[in-house]
Amino acid sequence: MAEFPWPMRWDPFREFQRDVHRILETLSPGRAFGMRPYPPLNLFDLGSEFRVVVQAPGLSAADLDLSITHETLTIRGERKRPQDVADESYRRHERFFGAWTRSLTLPDRVDADQVTAECLNGLLTIRLPKAEPQAPRQIPVLTGDRC
Repeated sequence: MAEFPWPMRWDPFREFQRDVHRILETLSPGRAFGMRPYPPLNLFDLGSEFRVVVQAPGLSAADLDLSITHETLTIRGERKRPQDVADESYRRHERFFGAWTRSLTLPDRVDADQVTAECLNGLLTIRLPKAEPQAPRQIPVLTGDRC
């Protein structure tokens, strides 16, 4: 009698993990379709500066908070629910509402004092001029009793 060669052994834990993953996707609306609670962005290297463009429809400058530390740009925002629409009125709810934070590590150092941001037509544009390259600095070694 010939044996049927199974490509893989049945693993109940793998089946359980797959089922849990499916359940968690259904609990988080939009996640199954690739939606994220923060807006998408593009980062460009334009030679003398980096430019970040964030999709921010419906957000005003007051809804956004930007900060930069070393090579990390942090963007915080909040998309508020319309006050005149009750939760039970929604028949379809695809846009994310609520607070979000996004941190982006930049490919190189920037001049933090020269960073500018503008919110226009649903796009947040952040211009980050690159910092001047620093020349290597020699460090003198002091002599002592032992080295």
